[in-house]
Order: sequence, then structure tokens, then C-alpha cells
Amino acid sequence: MPLLQRFQQQFEQWLPNTQDFLVGLSGGVDSVTLLHLFSRTGFNIRAIYIHHGLSPNADSWATFCEQYCKRLNIPFILQKVNIDTSNGIESGAREARYQAIQQHLKPNEILATAHHLDDQSETFFLALKRGSGIKGLSAMQAVTFLQNFTVFRPLLPFSKAEILAYATQHQLEWIEDESNADNRYDRNFLRNEVLPLLNQRWQQFSQMVARSAQHCAEQQELIRELLNDELTQRIGEKKQLSIVQFQDFSLLKQQQLIRLWLEKYGVMMPSQAQLQAVIFELIFANTDKNPQVKIGEKVIRRYQQALYITDELPEIPAFEIKLGSQTKLDLPYQLGKITRNQQEIICKKNDKIDRLLLPEALAYEEVSLTIGQQGKVKCYGKPHQEEMKKIWQQHNVPVWERSHTLLVFWQDEFVACIKN
Repeated sequence: MPLLQRFQQQFEQWLPNTQDFLVGLSGGVDSVTLLHLFSRTGFNIRAIYIHHGLSPNADSWATFCEQYCKRLNIPFILQKVNIDTSNGIESGAREARYQAIQQHLKPNEILATAHHLDDQSETFFLALKRGSGIKGLSAMQAVTFLQNFTVFRPLLPFSKAEILAYATQHQLEWIEDESNADNRYDRNFLRNEVLPLLNQRWQQFSQMVARSAQHCAEQQELIRELLNDELTQRIGEKKQLSIVQFQDFSLLKQQQLIRLWLEKYGVMMPSQAQLQAVIFELIFANTDKNPQVKIGEKVIRRYQQALYITDELPEIPAFEIKLGSQTKLDLPYQLGKITRNQQEIICKKNDKIDRLLLPEALAYEEVSLTIGQQGKVKCYGKPHQEEMKKIWQQHNVPVWERSHTLLVFWQDEFVACIKN
């Protein structure tokens, strides 16, 4: 069967109702072939070249891609990015690339990339090297739903040899990235040294690896299906995971529920050590402790009988701001905007709005907004004092949010908190 026909079958199988695609174009033979195949279909397509600035040839590659798109009469986007290399060049480039693509994707478009069968083998072996479980060994799927967009890989069933044969047959031109020969990168080492030997020894070795990856993906999907009801019942309105009676589950079930919960909210998969820390240092820690585990850019914390996914929170020093009966101001430390109209106080932070109604007797009284109150305080309308710790618990404010939560005082009496 001709390669073009097999290519079109991928769309019938995976995305039969999609017509609009943004194609990732690097100028290499894989993406050049992918765009050429797309040009022979009736889909609405645009192409994007991400200029990472890592190679002195990047400018000429961008020009090559632009001219290639002009010949095919395909709209072209050039996007330059800055790379954070703190977690490695490959990881930083991938993150910058996806952020840039997300900026340009239209709501009806799906990103198409040129990953192929040999790439699948490389990804499988890299996961194997990391000691990944079945989710990691699932490698790449034809359709992947990321946190904010969808990736389609229509060349995934095709080998590099088939792609090169097609490009040669149609007299396509492409560029060679000199970094592909640098075996210091793990993926290049596999591509250039390891996998050719394995495929030479065992014919269709890459197809067998892809089959194993598919088996892993199916097992992962089965786990998701079996645990979905339990997970759904345990997730609260703040995306927290209830750990009530978690000790009744086997360690395997505990681990899978935590992985599925983190995956659902776009947190990177934890290492085995991180997963163990979540279970033994968070879930089963003493109730008077406030432990936390950092995973990627997020922090997992426990409050009462639930786990929460939070950002890292900067320290905010204690302060006090006076509010007259008619006041409008910007709060310090990016805490939002405050508007007071007699009894009503409105706090706006990002897209969140919190409204507080003061007691009628305080409508024209000056009140204070404070951060960092500690010890015992007198509560408005009550004859006795209470510890701030008890007040926080009564208002269900987790420990890590307390240094960022605004308190309303009249004179020296606590009135309310603004939980934005």
C-alpha cells in the first residue's frame, strides 16, 4: 500500500473529524516529509519552526523552512525561544517549544509532529534507562492529550527507512542538524550506536518494541479504568485528594491513585523516591506535622485528611493596612486589589473574586487588613480570646496559605478572613 494512503488512514483511525493542523517543522527529513504528505491531503494546515538558538545554523534552517512552505503554499510561523537549561538542554528545549506552540495554536487546531517508529524505540529505551513503570514504557502514542493541547503523530507506524525512501522518491531536500551526530546526548547514542545493532541482529526489532510499548499503554489504561471511580470520589473542589482510610489500601493501589491524581492535574510523574515520600512522609506522618514534597515545579502538601497540589509560595512579611469606609487600593506582594464600600469588601486576585460583608455596625468604621497575626486575639462580638491556630482551623485555611491570607480587624478585634 502506498505510503500516502497509509498516512491518510491514520487520520481516519485517530482523528476522523479533524481538519485543522499546525505542523511542527524543523527542516529535517522527518518533518519535511510530514509536511509534504500533509500538502497532498485536503486538510487546513499551517507550519511552525521553533528557533531555539542552539545552533549557529538556526537562522539558515529557519530560512529553508520558510522557503519550503512558500513552495508548498503553506502558511509559515517562525518563533524564537529562550531555553532554561537548568534541567538539561533537551528538557529545556522541549518545554520552550511547547510553550511557544501553545501561543500559536488556534482553538480548532491540533499539533502534528514527525515522530516515527524509530523515535518510539528510542523513547522506550530512555524510559527503560530511567527505570520507568508501564506509563513511561508506553512511550509515545499516536494521539496524546497534554494539559492544554493535543499532539498527533501520524508517522508513528512508519520507519525511518520508509520516510527516507519517500523523501528520495519525491526528490525532497532537507537539512542535517549537526547535533544529531553528538553521542553525548542519550537519544543520539541510542539512535547512532545501539538501535542499528539491535535492528541488524533482529529484523523488525523496532516494531517489536512498539508492540511492547502498546501493551504497556493498554495496561496503563486498564489501571486508569479500574481506579477511576475511586479517584473521582476522592477528589474535592480544590483538586485535593482525600486520604481518608488510605491505610486500608495496598501500597500498589496507593501508588497508582497518587500517580493518576498527579497526572490528572498536569504534575510531572514522581520518581519512586518522591512517591515513597508522598506516602510515608505526607499521608502517614503525624497529624500535627505539616510536611511537603516537591515534584517538578509543584509542591504536594497535606492538610487534615487530604493532599493538595500547590505552587511554591514566597514568604510575605507581616503588615497592616487601614481601610476607610470608601477605599480602593492595590495590595502589596501581588495579593490583589481591594475595594471597600462601607459594609462590603471585595478582593480581586487574578481571576478570583472574594466578597466579604462586614457587620452593619462597622459600615462606617475604619478597619485593618493584616498579614502575619499570631497568638491570641479577641474575636468581634465575643467576650473571650482565641488562638489564631483555632481561628485558622475554623475557617479551614491550610497552614501554607495562612501567611498569604488577609485578616480583617476592627481595632484589636478579629472580624473575618479573606480566603482568596
